[in-house]
Amino acid sequence: MSEDPAFEAWLEALPASPKDRGRVVRCVRRPRPGARELALAVEVDTVGGVVGDYWKPRDASDLRQVSLINTHVLASFAGTDPERAALSGDNLEVDLDLSLANLPPGTRLAAGSALLAVLDRTYDPCGSFARRFGQEAKRLALAAMERGLRGRGVLCSVVRAGTIRAGDPIDVRRP
Repeated sequence: MSEDPAFEAWLEALPASPKDRGRVVRCVRRPRPGARELALAVEVDTVGGVVGDYWKPRDASDLRQVSLINTHVLASFAGTDPERAALSGDNLEVDLDLSLANLPPGTRLAAGSALLAVLDRTYDPCGSFARRFGQEAKRLALAAMERGLRGRGVLCSVVRAGTIRAGDPIDVRRP
């Protein structure tokens, strides 16, 4: 248990997200470094992840293709403006419990016609995240990571290409 009252208050204030069937709240593409584009839908493929996204895997061993963040955690950092929330750079803003206990590595997520797999990779807040949302947001995200809550989100690979739309359900398929 954390001895940080500010963290505990932040965590207590977050709405609970579904564990088995959530939904995609927003889709975001990064067409070039620093730019964000809200999209009604994104296409994902098994080679490069989100089609039209500037981020590409560095080599064949780099399976990070799609990033997800919990919409309630993001709103606590960014507020309710979709354009500001998109600055996180995550491709899918979802209302789903992204914790390690709920989504261990290998868990499959069906969203739209695509199938994603949760990776065993840490997703820490970067310097850009801290510049955009502040040091306190970075501290809270890291504290959540230490508790297995994935405050910064989760990274996935694409198992089956498809289309993911804002509003689509996202179903957890456990290994």
